[in-house]
Formats: sequence, structure tokens, C-alpha cells
Amino acid sequence: MHDSVYDLAGDDPRLAKVLRASLRKLADGPDGPLKEMAEGVLNDQIDLRQAAMSQAYGDEIGAAFNEFAGYFTKLDPEERDRIVQETQHQLDVFLDGPSDSPASHDQVRS
Repeated sequence: MHDSVYDLAGDDPRLAKVLRASLRKLADGPDGPLKEMAEGVLNDQIDLRQAAMSQAYGDEIGAAFNEFAGYFTKLDPEERDRIVQETQHQLDVFLDGPSDSPASHDQVRS
């Protein structure tokens, strides 16, 4: 993986793990500029920061963020809060492993 991922993660191994997983998801996705970019970064051929700022990939990244932002802002506040809590829980499990505490599972479901 290109060193730029670690630079962007600020040498935080947890953030680097999330970035790596996100790039792998893009690389496994349908053909297109984002797949190409992710494969290039994972194969140490493309600097992630430069790719994100380039016209070739930056426009695609911006369009994906805009699509998500449009979707997210149309949700009612309770649904947004539920999604944020669920995402935080999934991120914690991804980074730290599953919790044995039943209370942590109940918080996500409520």
C-alpha cells in the first residue's frame, strides 16, 4: 500500500486500517475510476492524496461524497442518529473486535 495512506492516517494504525479496508472495498467493486485508483494505491503505484486531488479521480470521489451527503441530509434526525450509532458500533467492532458486553449490543438495537 502506498505510504500516503499512512501519512493521511497520521500514523494512527486504526485509521490506516479503515482506509485500507475502504480501498479494498473500492478495488473489489465495479470497474471504473475509483476501482482503478484503489488498486493503484493498494499496489503502491498511486499517492492517495494526489489521486484525491486529481481531476481523474477527484471528481469521482467528490460525486460519491455528494451522493451520500444528499441521501444523508434527507433522512429524519432519528434515522441519522441511528445510522451514526450503528456505524460507530460497527467501526469499533472492526477495529477492536466484538465486545462481550450484552449492553453494547442493546445500545445499537435501541
